Amino acid sequence: MSMITHNPLSYHHSMWSLLKFAAPSIGMMIVISLYTVTDGVFIGRYVGSDALAASNIVYPAFNLVLGLAIMLSAGGSALVARTLGEGNSELAGRRFTLITGSAVVLSLLLAFFLWLFMEPLLSFLGATPALHEACASYISVLLPFFPAAALMMVFNALFIADGRPMQGFLVSVVSGLLNAGLDYLFMAELGWGIVGAALGTGLGETAAAFIGIYYFSRCSLLIRFRKPVMEWRALGQAVYNGSSELVTELSMGVTTLLFNIITLAWAGEVGVAAISVILYVEMLLTSILVGFSEGIAPIFSYQFGAKNYRELMRLMRLALLTIGIFSLVSFAGSRVLAEPLISLFLPAGSHAHELTVNGFWFFGFSFLLSGFNIFASGFFTAISDGRTSAIASFARNFAGIVIFLLVLPKLIGFSGVWLAVPAADLAAVMLSAFLLYEQRNSFVALRLERCHKKYSRLSQAAAK
Repeated sequence: MSMITHNPLSYHHSMWSLLKFAAPSIGMMIVISLYTVTDGVFIGRYVGSDALAASNIVYPAFNLVLGLAIMLSAGGSALVARTLGEGNSELAGRRFTLITGSAVVLSLLLAFFLWLFMEPLLSFLGATPALHEACASYISVLLPFFPAAALMMVFNALFIADGRPMQGFLVSVVSGLLNAGLDYLFMAELGWGIVGAALGTGLGETAAAFIGIYYFSRCSLLIRFRKPVMEWRALGQAVYNGSSELVTELSMGVTTLLFNIITLAWAGEVGVAAISVILYVEMLLTSILVGFSEGIAPIFSYQFGAKNYRELMRLMRLALLTIGIFSLVSFAGSRVLAEPLISLFLPAGSHAHELTVNGFWFFGFSFLLSGFNIFASGFFTAISDGRTSAIASFARNFAGIVIFLLVLPKLIGFSGVWLAVPAADLAAVMLSAFLLYEQRNSFVALRLERCHKKYSRLSQAAAK
């Protein structure tokens, strides 16, 4: 079966076609967020707020495998899409296979390491005696599914680079429906508690991984599994390019840990349950922003590989305008939907519900700003500038949140916990604006240089 050479990454996109291209990725992120949120809903409703707190306490450990997978998927997607832009589909396939195999090996090693040091890990994460058993049960069931989780993340990014973002959306729907159905079966019907939540998540990820393996073996558009060659330089470049995504996930793990420690000190296990729900709702409302940024990233990578700097600048303007509109929509959603969304997790009228609603009113201001920071980090990854991407990600997701989380509660009390993320986003968006402006100037210079070289060649040809 011959591969199709038609490539939608090379289109001259309008805002509408850019949105159309990113729509499956947006839908995919919404679906992924929904089935992640579904876990929280079933845990909160059928197991209890303590189990919800336990799932959040061990989440930083799960961030490790997500970080490795997203690092390889983002960096690998940029590398593969750029290689396609350079016109070498055979090499793109070999590099894709190398990235996929590396994700499996690294996730297996990480799962073994976490299993070996589980007890000290749980103590470090802050599992209280009341939550220890639930934490241990949850992470023990998740560990064997780490390779499937890694493959799912890699394939989600490469579906887009393959020019078929709708494929990733459909796989996410199948995986999400399976996860939700298994959550209901295991927790609501069979009463397996938090073990059922972990098992439903793992089986949903496994289904997505197997579908991806079949797709890239038989049905893909531009990228196929090829016999890999151990290109250490290419692998290192993918790791470097995706390092900001690793920084983002590790930062989320550290800040979640810090959130847990601070809310535990201020409000006990109820406080941890509250921050768990707020982070679930944040994931749902920012899924549009994340999906759009991830969905258009391969287009930037392709145009960068093709040295089409004028198109890159035009696409940047369209993307920033779209992000601004999405940010307003997300902020409005945080005001209108906060209470009904929180009521899905926790019974209305309970202390945990009241604490969560009050906290989210402050937290919601972050939705006005976070989209620009998400886009900036993803954009620099897409053009293979891993260093700048990591700086943008680190400034918001680690340095900013940690600083404000440590300082604001001391200045204004418990409300400072909820305002830490909006304050970090405000500081980071100023840095992102500066970095994007500098990159735009760089594109202008490169375009002028390319035009000058082209003119010189034409002049020399005319003279001859």
